[in-house]
Amino acid sequence: MLVDGLEYMSKYYFCMLFFLGLFFCSCGIEDYLFLYPVDKGNIHLELNTRATINLPALNTNEYYYFTNFTLYYRIYISDRSLTNEINTYEDRNGINSALSSDYSVIEPYASSENVTVSNVGSLFSNRRYYALQLESANIDRVLGTGSLGRQITLEFDPFPGTRPSLTIEQQTYPLIRSTGNGSFSPVPTNRYFFNAPELNRSENVIATINADVADKTNVSGPRYTYVSLYIVVTGSDSNYTPIYSRPTFVGIFRLPEPSY
Repeated sequence: MLVDGLEYMSKYYFCMLFFLGLFFCSCGIEDYLFLYPVDKGNIHLELNTRATINLPALNTNEYYYFTNFTLYYRIYISDRSLTNEINTYEDRNGINSALSSDYSVIEPYASSENVTVSNVGSLFSNRRYYALQLESANIDRVLGTGSLGRQITLEFDPFPGTRPSLTIEQQTYPLIRSTGNGSFSPVPTNRYFFNAPELNRSENVIATINADVADKTNVSGPRYTYVSLYIVVTGSDSNYTPIYSRPTFVGIFRLPEPSY
């Protein structure tokens, strides 16, 4: 009788495991998709005018859901003229208190390996950061699978009229600002990253014009602008839902003057 009972119990548990397996499979439970961030050690700064980033060489067989690297930015109006590398609270707060505030909110997500960012897109959009664009090229393609293991250079040459740019594989693309998928119409209309009067004018810092700019009050003298940049490894699951790595802080760069 004991043997028969054990045999019955074994069959019972086997059936339970079998049906549980069918249940979980039918529910469509998938593997957890994860993307490692760009290592901070892969980023090298020169003052506040240049950054080189060594992009990781992901194995696309393992990380088949990788799509591209995304650079997020926001511009800050300031009355401070800085030429050094900007890496202290005093510098960030001196440039613009909004820059200091945004940095303090994003930094825990960027620096802690124990933090899981479920939606980096929302994190940045809530701080009015937008995805960087390129003139005459789709940046998602430029920074797609062909960019894995490559080096990119972000250049903010201080010489007036020199357009800030991204270079990869000896190909240089001028940087342009976002339109928020058509939600605002930035000025100047060429959208270059210059410290143009239309860009640093307070009355243009509204949701329908320069939504990617943070104003600074009580600026009575010369007006300068700086851009803060982050890089994120981006992917997409089988439902086309975006997947993100933790963001990595690239740096803060001073925008050059336009040529007149």
